[in-house]
Amino acid sequence: MPALPSVIAVSRIFAEGGALRLPGLLAPADLAELETDALRVRASGRRNVLDISSAAEDRGGNPDRAFTTAHGGPSHWRTFTAATLVSAVREICGVICSPAGGGTYTYYEPGDFLGLHRDIERCDLTVISCLRQTGQSGGGALRVYSRHMEEPLSRARAAGRDASIEVPLARGESLALLGGFVPHEVTPMQPGQERIVAIMCYAIPL
Repeated sequence: MPALPSVIAVSRIFAEGGALRLPGLLAPADLAELETDALRVRASGRRNVLDISSAAEDRGGNPDRAFTTAHGGPSHWRTFTAATLVSAVREICGVICSPAGGGTYTYYEPGDFLGLHRDIERCDLTVISCLRQTGQSGGGALRVYSRHMEEPLSRARAAGRDASIEVPLARGESLALLGGFVPHEVTPMQPGQERIVAIMCYAIPL
């Protein structure tokens, strides 16, 4: 494993275990606009399914997964690249970052999940905003392995979910995740559940 960059090691988000809530990041009007945008582009989305993980030890790789994803529309880009929002993310997380990529919507239905992984290069910090959440709780939980940021994924995998922290995310809530460094996963959705999230990657100058 490469050494954790010093700019990450001294950040507030690192001190908080790699995940940090972003209260009030989306105004009600922004949330409504993003949800409408996500529903509009859903038909153009594609299923993303892989049964067996590539078991990469560091970043990227191909985690086992099942969900639908679609490219973000103009509302997504305008919202998550706005100077005021980027400034808020930087201030709260204590790290300089800039938008990387066009952003996506992810749609989770019963049985969908995302296996243990770290995010790809340049997706150092990820902002996740929940646009829709229906059905009972108990599935589709984001679990973060804060104690394994400087260890191979195989050690987090061997430690099991008891070594992780569940980070709930309700409709309208946003959080920042050091996705390129902290191992994380989304547990399988339960019957009757549906979730739509907006995701934007930010690069940190390392």
